[in-house]
Order: sequence, then structure tokens, then C-alpha cells
Amino acid sequence: MLKNSAFLLTCALQFIPATACGQEPLKVVTEDWPPYSFLLPDGSVGGMATDKVRKLLDKAGLEYRISLYPWVRAYKMALTQKNVMIYSIYRTPEREAQFQWLCPLLPTHSMYFYALSDRKDIKVKALEELKQYTIGITKEEYGYQYLIEHGFKEAKQLDITPNYDINLRKLIEKRVDLIIESSDTMEIRLKNIGYNFERVIPVFEMNTAGVADNCMAFSLKTAPEIVEQVREIFFR
Repeated sequence: MLKNSAFLLTCALQFIPATACGQEPLKVVTEDWPPYSFLLPDGSVGGMATDKVRKLLDKAGLEYRISLYPWVRAYKMALTQKNVMIYSIYRTPEREAQFQWLCPLLPTHSMYFYALSDRKDIKVKALEELKQYTIGITKEEYGYQYLIEHGFKEAKQLDITPNYDINLRKLIEKRVDLIIESSDTMEIRLKNIGYNFERVIPVFEMNTAGVADNCMAFSLKTAPEIVEQVREIFFR
């Protein structure tokens, strides 16, 4: 075991690709969150955050594969599997001990509860007032964890869907009252389905005071040598 660890450490220090040291490529997972990460026509993953991640991992000399999944699947992989890195993920006190963090990757973006602009009946001045509405949301995203912590319930206030595009379509079809999104991403998602940004209106801002950073994070089962190899490049 000690011999193997020394071998891996030598690989990391000399920037030898992980596959040459007998390890499988690093699994890098993300979600559809334009303009930061999204699927390109050729099936590869692009976006501002993805470009930054690729550049970093290339400089570190690592072999890796980037895959785009629904957030709940990507999150579970990063929680349970070995040699997995997830991005972009908010660093919160609840998540602190669950990952090996590398921050910041991106600025922390403001998140809003959006309603259809013709819903003049929706007036919100405090978080508690949101409990009278149905909110379309994806499991294990920051907004979901935040609302669960503040007493919101699945199948009562929270309508669970596998991804953000379904949330948006449910909002447009008036099957939910609100969804959570950043303004840049909301505008892109609306445009992709043929609507202008004026179709929706922000009615309440999500509290992100508990978010330390928007990060990359490695699973706890990721080899420390890999994490340190990337960390060294990140802070150069």
C-alpha cells in the first residue's frame, strides 16, 4: 500500500497522466446550466465554466472525461464514487464535509424566484410567504436544500422534477407558480424555447449569504494525489 501511494505521489509531482499510473481517467460531472455548462451539438460539453475546468485539468496533465447529467445524478456520483469531480457547485456549511473543495471557480450568482409576468397575484416580501405557492425545483440543488432547511415540503410546496428545463416548461404551462434561476440562465432557457425574458418576472431573491463560493469539488473517495495535483495548478 505504501509503495503504491509513493508511486501515485511521484506521478502527481511529475505531472504524469493518471492513466499512465494505473488509474482510470477522472470522471468530471456537471449539469445543464448555460452559459456555464451545456451540451454542444457534437455531444461534448461546453460553456464558460467547462472551458475553465478543461484548461485547468489539461495543465495538471490529468486524463479525464466530462459528462453532463441531471443535477441529482451528478451530485450522487460525486457523493458516492471514487475519482469524481463536480462543477459548478455552491459551497455551503451543509456540504462542507461531503467533498474536497477547490474554490472559487465562478462568482456566486444571485438566484431569484421567478413567476410568469402576468401573475399579478403573486406578491412576496418574505421567505415564509412563498409557502402558499408551488415551486418547481430539482432535488439536491442549492435552492432545494435551502428550502427544505426552512420547512418547505416535497409534494406540498415543492414540485420535484429531474431538470431545470422541465421546471421552466411547467412554469410556462402554469403547472407550478414559481421556479428558481439566475437571470442570465433564465434568459437563455427562455430563448431556447421561443420566449422573451419579459415572459417572467423575479418576485423574490434567494438568500445566498450561506454560500462561501461557487466551486469545483472532488468526491471524498478521490485520491489525495489527484486533488493536490489540480490544487497546485489552480493556485499558481
